Amino acid sequence: MKASAPITIDGKTYDRYSMTLAVSGRYNAPDQPDASVVLTLTPTRFEGDQIEQTAESRTVLFGSLSVADDDARVAVAEVQASLQKFINAKGL
Repeated sequence: MKASAPITIDGKTYDRYSMTLAVSGRYNAPDQPDASVVLTLTPTRFEGDQIEQTAESRTVLFGSLSVADDDARVAVAEVQASLQKFINAKGL
């Protein structure tokens, strides 16, 4: 993942993120999907063939879409749509 703006830490520029994403989807009612999300972004850079990461990760966390902002709701909807395509393609 590319950072929207490079991050400088200790004089080194990190222009990418390594990420961990956990989404737990559920339904509160048949027409009320909900989700909990934990997204951890770890600043990452390349120095030649070497990969460097910093311990200064950024975490986005929410327990329900009801407390998420519009950007988070759109991101979750896009992830869910991609997973639905996968489920359909695999006949699951």
